[in-house]
Amino acid sequence: QASLGFTQLRDPPGEPRRTMADEKKEPKDPKKAEKKVFDEEDEAFIGYCSFQTLDEDGIAGRTVGCSVQAPVHIISVAGADDVVFEAQFLTSNPLFFLEMRNEERFYLFGQWWMDGPKYSEAKEFSYMVPIRMQDCHKMAETTANEFKAQAICDAIGSSSTRQMQVTCCTEEKKFKSKLAKVHLTIPRAAWLEYKAYRVRMWKASKLGVGGGGGGGDDDEEKKEEKKDE
Repeated sequence: QASLGFTQLRDPPGEPRRTMADEKKEPKDPKKAEKKVFDEEDEAFIGYCSFQTLDEDGIAGRTVGCSVQAPVHIISVAGADDVVFEAQFLTSNPLFFLEMRNEERFYLFGQWWMDGPKYSEAKEFSYMVPIRMQDCHKMAETTANEFKAQAICDAIGSSSTRQMQVTCCTEEKKFKSKLAKVHLTIPRAAWLEYKAYRVRMWKASKLGVGGGGGGGDDDEEKKEEKKDE
């Protein structure tokens, strides 16, 4: 049979034939799912916070003006030494607001968490040390309706000596002082330490010895493995 002048290329003996898919396939990163949970740049951050009035026995109020909840946004620039979280509350809302009562027996308490609007202890990354509302009023008198408090992240080492600053702003509406805005400032080192703890929680949940931290990332890891096949 006459040759048409084409030379057939053969793979080297003993080696599997390579395809274009093999050339495009990138080496699998065993830490890929872990990095997604850690989220170093906070690209997937979704946060919420809630604040409520407590009495001197630590019991939450159940009447209008005793609790409020809102999404939390990171407002600091990427890579800043401090990570600043902000939440704002509509003070003109007739039902869902928090009144700062100028009475000795009332305290302000707050919590911050991640991943969804429903509070979960496993997703909490900070909580406010209860502060007497009467003391808040005294501070606000000299700092233009602003007062400061402290917050703690129990998940980091030496947490009791590494308290974080909370700055609250109030507005006067119909002769009531209402919580309008809250800033939580967490040093970046502490924030990264918390997120490393969050990764450990996720690993523990995969082993069936814990819960929380990362949601459905195990399913995401399986999806990524199928894509790589």
